[in-house]
Amino acid sequence: MSKAHSEATGIKDLSVHEDGVMMVLKQKPSALKSLALPADAQVAIVSKSAAALQKVRERNKQLAGQAFRFFTGAAKKTAVVNKEAFAPDARALAVLDGVRIVQEDLRRSGGAYDLDQVRTLLRGISRQAVDKRVQEGSLLAVPGPSNHRSFPTLQFNADGTIVEGLKSVREALPTNNPWSILNFLAQPDDRLGGRKPIDLLKEGKVELVVEAAQRMAQQGA
Repeated sequence: MSKAHSEATGIKDLSVHEDGVMMVLKQKPSALKSLALPADAQVAIVSKSAAALQKVRERNKQLAGQAFRFFTGAAKKTAVVNKEAFAPDARALAVLDGVRIVQEDLRRSGGAYDLDQVRTLLRGISRQAVDKRVQEGSLLAVPGPSNHRSFPTLQFNADGTIVEGLKSVREALPTNNPWSILNFLAQPDDRLGGRKPIDLLKEGKVELVVEAAQRMAQQGA
């Protein structure tokens, strides 16, 4: 298409394809009366301006009998996503590492029972009785799969009873986070000569473990 014809008709580009003709219009197209097309032509008219397409329809009524299709070709702006904005910072990564550590503590210390298993160990007590022990601090529960409570096995003696002194230790610790409490119980503690608090509790040495928990609280203050 020549430059003069383009300026006269308002057609920026005319492409002839096997299945028809495509025209890309300028912002303000003029009449298309001088454009000769085959009777069976399939034509697509594309413009960035919806208003321009409407003017084409209004000014070129003779096109109504032909297979014309009108499209707005305005480019959609795609938001640029900064992937770095979604990366967890050092603090967030530390929290994640902390969860992984205590979950490993749980695995190494024997895993956890579910609610029904705990009820069996405690001679068939009710769910409400289990809840009461968790709330008062004499039984430790951590979030388990599907957010169901799980009960670390390390807090139970060989006969299925709960280790004595858990409530006193939990009251002495500077945190109520169940994962942090589990970490304290399961990890060797320098304040206890490198022994695990849970092992000392099972030996009945509750006061030593409570003192270690209190020193931990003092050091964190």
